[in-house]
Amino acid sequence: MLGVSSAHAVSPADKCESSELKTSGKYGFCQLKAEAKAVKAGGSPDFSKCDATFADKFGKADMNGMGQCPSSASQAAIQAFVTQCTDDVATMLAGGSLPTCQPPPLQTGQQNVFGTGSDGDLQKGASRSYTDNGDGTITDNTTGLMWEKKDLSGSGIHDYTNMYTWGDTFPSFTMDGTMVSTFLTNLNAGGGFAGHTDWRIPNVNELQSIANYSVVAALPVDPVFFSLCAVNCMVASCSCTFPTPHWSSSTYRGGDQAWFVDFTDGSVGKDSKSSLHAVRAVRNAP
Repeated sequence: MLGVSSAHAVSPADKCESSELKTSGKYGFCQLKAEAKAVKAGGSPDFSKCDATFADKFGKADMNGMGQCPSSASQAAIQAFVTQCTDDVATMLAGGSLPTCQPPPLQTGQQNVFGTGSDGDLQKGASRSYTDNGDGTITDNTTGLMWEKKDLSGSGIHDYTNMYTWGDTFPSFTMDGTMVSTFLTNLNAGGGFAGHTDWRIPNVNELQSIANYSVVAALPVDPVFFSLCAVNCMVASCSCTFPTPHWSSSTYRGGDQAWFVDFTDGSVGKDSKSSLHAVRAVRNAP
């Protein structure tokens, strides 16, 4: 007698993913209809109806997923991404070229208003959303990047006071300094930090994406990058950011200098690749 295989059971995570995909598609379609209506009427698209209709859809999907939804992205981040994709499609249909679908630039973090049209007044860009994964890493839900946390252990690879060179071979055109030979090599050794072996040095744009330009912040970073930071704390229980320049992987004009982001004030600068600066590793989250 031939056996009859049972149907594949759909898990709560599968159901949640399906629901969020459907919601994202319907949200995008709603915005495309608003774009079409605006073109026909000769005005600007009104997305308020779409936002109101789908305001709680992702929350319901998370609830139905019983805490097992695979996505760590916030609804605001997903909708910002869908909105940008919708704008890109509308641009192509109007005769333009279709760009790579990317979320808009991040909000700067400024809340204070310095007159109409100022950054704090408009607060343009995608909302910032981070998740502390509880394993020494932080996921940026908007950019999809996963960041290494830093601690103040006094020793160890994650200590935020550790300083490294960008390049050691004169005139340092090659990224072969201690931030690679010591830091990245140890971070990716064995099974890799937090189970990942693809940690790298962020480029200058990626590194600047975690700078927060709020005029009231003690440090120009989101609180998720600086909380409970105290002597002898470890990445599992604290998150530290040293107010000092951090190396990026980006070279300045192809020479012996490289770009850094200074987390004293969020500024971007350059320095000799043989100089010692802090580093924070990044990877592309799956």
